[in-house]
Amino acid sequence: MLPGVGVFGTSLTARVIIPLLKDEGFAVKALWGRTQEEAEELAKEMSVPFYTSRIDEVLLHQDVDLVCINLPPPLTRQIAVKTLEPGHQRKKISRQDNIGGKTMPRGSVQLSFCSLQHPHMGQSQGTGLSPWGCSLS
Repeated sequence: MLPGVGVFGTSLTARVIIPLLKDEGFAVKALWGRTQEEAEELAKEMSVPFYTSRIDEVLLHQDVDLVCINLPPPLTRQIAVKTLEPGHQRKKISRQDNIGGKTMPRGSVQLSFCSLQHPHMGQSQGTGLSPWGCSLS
């Protein structure tokens, strides 16, 4: 089973990424917006069961194992650093998980920065998401 995803951001990018994640079999479990109203609007539009304007509520959500951050660099940095703080790593990978064909050891935390292309967004071949510059370690 693929990990549950928490999405940060309500921009046009999030409106594209959420359906792409769902098409690939990921369950988008939580959504963060700068305001509660922005988060609620997009969550209802995209059928995301949980929404909030509080960063910690997404990071500590019991069904979120992976986050997708679609924000300007200062906010991206703030959230990425916060995911590594004690307490936010509670079960990030608390069991043997297979992500992207690699088994992640118990208790490991991984940050991957990558771009994704989809066939409808310029990728010339294929039917799924195509990672560009992604690495699993």
